[in-house]
Amino acid sequence: MATETKPRTGRNFREAWAVDFSVFLPNRVGQLKELLDMLSSAGLDILGMSIVESTDWAVIRLVFSQPDRARSVLRERPLPFTESEVLLVELATSKSLSEVCTLLLAAEISVHFAFPLMVRHDDRPLMVLHVDNNDLARQVLARHGVATVGDEDLDEIA
Repeated sequence: MATETKPRTGRNFREAWAVDFSVFLPNRVGQLKELLDMLSSAGLDILGMSIVESTDWAVIRLVFSQPDRARSVLRERPLPFTESEVLLVELATSKSLSEVCTLLLAAEISVHFAFPLMVRHDDRPLMVLHVDNNDLARQVLARHGVATVGDEDLDEIA
C-alpha cells in the first residue's frame, strides 16, 4: 500500500501557504513611498514585493512576516486591497524554478503570478507562486521533494 507524501513546510506544518496582499494605488508620483512609510511606521516587515502598473492604477503585491497584523494595518487606512493564498516554494538549485514549473505544467496547474521574496529559508531562495489549485500544487511538489514554506515560518525568517 503506497503512502501519500504530505506537503511539508520548513517546520513540517501542514499549511504550506502564505498571504499575498494586493494593494491598489493611484499611479501617481510618491504613492509607493507613502505606502512603504506607512507600513514601516506600523512595524511591518515586507518580505516580498511586486508592482504591476497601468496608466491610472498600480497593484502592489506584498508578503509580510505577520499577515494578521498587516491586515489590521491595511484595514485602518483607506486603501483598497485584496488577499490571496500563495505558495512559497523553496528553490534548492539554480534549475529549481524550471523544475517546479515543469511539475506544475505536468499536473495542468496554471501559475497566475510569481515573484521572489527578499529573504531566504535555510539559505535557499524563496519564490511566491499564485496558482489555480494550491492543494494539488502542494501535493505535486511534495511528491517530488520540493519544500514549501508557510506563514508560521515567515515570522522566524524576518
